Amino acid sequence: MTVALYCRVSTDEQAEHGFSIEDQQERLKAFAVSQGWTDYELYVDDGYSGTSLERPAMKRLLYHAQAGHIKAICVYRLDRLSRRQKDVLYLLEDIFEKHSIAFKSVTESFDTSTPFGKAMLGILAVFAQLERETIIERTTSGRRRRVHKGLWYGGRIPFGYEWDKENQRLLVVPDQAHIVRTIYRKYLEGESYNSIAEWAESQTNDRKFDHGVIRDMLMRPIYTGRMNNAGTLVDGQHEAIIEMPTWERVQREMANRAEGRTPAGDYLLSGLIRCGLCGAPGIHIVMHQRRKHTYYYYVCKAHHVRPKNSKTPMCTMDAKNQFKLEASVVEKLMNLALDPRSIEAELKQQQTEVNNSLEVVEDIEAKIKEVDRKLEVWYDNLEDESLDQDRVKRRITSLEDEKKRLLRRFSEIDVPSAQNKESLMDSFKLLRNLWNYATLAEQQAMLRALVKQIVIHPKTFDVSFVWNV
Repeated sequence: MTVALYCRVSTDEQAEHGFSIEDQQERLKAFAVSQGWTDYELYVDDGYSGTSLERPAMKRLLYHAQAGHIKAICVYRLDRLSRRQKDVLYLLEDIFEKHSIAFKSVTESFDTSTPFGKAMLGILAVFAQLERETIIERTTSGRRRRVHKGLWYGGRIPFGYEWDKENQRLLVVPDQAHIVRTIYRKYLEGESYNSIAEWAESQTNDRKFDHGVIRDMLMRPIYTGRMNNAGTLVDGQHEAIIEMPTWERVQREMANRAEGRTPAGDYLLSGLIRCGLCGAPGIHIVMHQRRKHTYYYYVCKAHHVRPKNSKTPMCTMDAKNQFKLEASVVEKLMNLALDPRSIEAELKQQQTEVNNSLEVVEDIEAKIKEVDRKLEVWYDNLEDESLDQDRVKRRITSLEDEKKRLLRRFSEIDVPSAQNKESLMDSFKLLRNLWNYATLAEQQAMLRALVKQIVIHPKTFDVSFVWNV
């Protein structure tokens, strides 16, 4: 049996009070060490409200608690468990106490083995619920009213702006705004969060930068002169630093990288190659032959790098000479640039692929929802003592495994984006006119603006493209 360290934060709470998941984890781990607990497991619900027990990590925690895998549960504060008195008492009395599970709070002292300790828990649960309702009434509605009017809702001022207290407005700081624009440009050129952060650190002492700060800056619509009001963008009463089309391009690039596309490297096609046989990414390798000759190739990663003890057969895609493959890619793009009709055919083909992929996505999503529905039923059956509990647990394990397989399939599906014809034509025109005069970095930027993936085929240097305009 193990000790469960449970963390939870909602988006509003982290923004308002700083209850970050990372802080809770560090405090809980330190507390576990102080108690001499070496066997512990983290259960993390990031971005989930405390008003319901319908949280992924909480469900997993309850399942493991009732299965007898947990001897103690520890939280940073009682309201991390739940902000509803009814749910807190249910967990403490019907789950933890029933299964002889100790309960600890890092910041609160109480002994649940005594009547007074149980009463104190009930009082704390009442105040947790009251605090939440008060916070919602006092802050959330006020913030949304300000955002609805296009006014800054408070908190740390975004880098690139300063606060005009007299007029209650955000004002652009020119030198910081230049850094923000350059951050967006560098990201679209293929640089990583870390490399951009290092550059930004060398430009100013006004703010500390790391990969997380850069990622958040790239996601914030406030730089477009707009603000997020409960998922809806509204016009703010401040000047934009980044144009909306640029911001949208950055969001697409972030989605591409999240799907596995890497930032640009030292080679023209770095991060763009995909194997036409197995779908694995392509990598660049250098081979030396008896220290006399050096060869440069693009290869399928599943062919060149095989995990230890893997039973999966290696991909049979042949290695592609770097210079021949790059020349083939450039030649095909130039030919397309000279023939608008061929571009329209490419777009039509890609739209067909979009529709096919979306059908697969919808099918998998429906299956995941059905598995979740069944899991809900079987989780409820854990409380029915008239049922064979071993059978219930076996069924839950089987459904959890099925969901993992579906989620893995879902993550492997690459849905191409339906493209804008005019934007695509503009990018082709830029490539046609500037390619021969551009540096390697500029050529990489043009390719990445135009192409999401370059699919290689066996025994040939012919390629096909997935567009990314």
